Amino acid sequence: MKYILPLLFISFLFACCEEEKKEAIQTDEQAVADVEKVVQNLFDEVWAGYDDTAIKKYQTENFLLLEHGEIWNNDTIANWCKNAKKRDQKVQRINNFERIKARRNGDKLWIAYYNYGTFTQDTVIFKRSWLESVIAVKKDSLWKLELMHSTRQPLE
Repeated sequence: MKYILPLLFISFLFACCEEEKKEAIQTDEQAVADVEKVVQNLFDEVWAGYDDTAIKKYQTENFLLLEHGEIWNNDTIANWCKNAKKRDQKVQRINNFERIKARRNGDKLWIAYYNYGTFTQDTVIFKRSWLESVIAVKKDSLWKLELMHSTRQPLE
């Protein structure tokens, strides 16, 4: 009898821990939505807000951007942000994304999408679009971008 109570307690603990693990498992669609949020926040904070301190929040240390034939890394992007702040022409940038396809394999996920940028300066509005893809990795329960590819689309 004296062993039954401790065994019940241990069984209860294992059951609780197992339930927590089940809750922490993320569906593929939730993972895709989380990575899309990372992409949106990256564009809002880094590319539109010129905040080079936000780079580490959304990109891995070895992140690469293949930008229309050029290779950029976190340092390149940080320098771009600093220069963009200096020449800030008070342009407001809003990006919207249209997913083409997404696929997850465990803690890696890729998304292909169209990126539509609307730029406003005073009352002048101009638009640009890109065909892009990202590869994200999940580390310590956070999704971060490891690779991005961006190709400008022709002006319409």
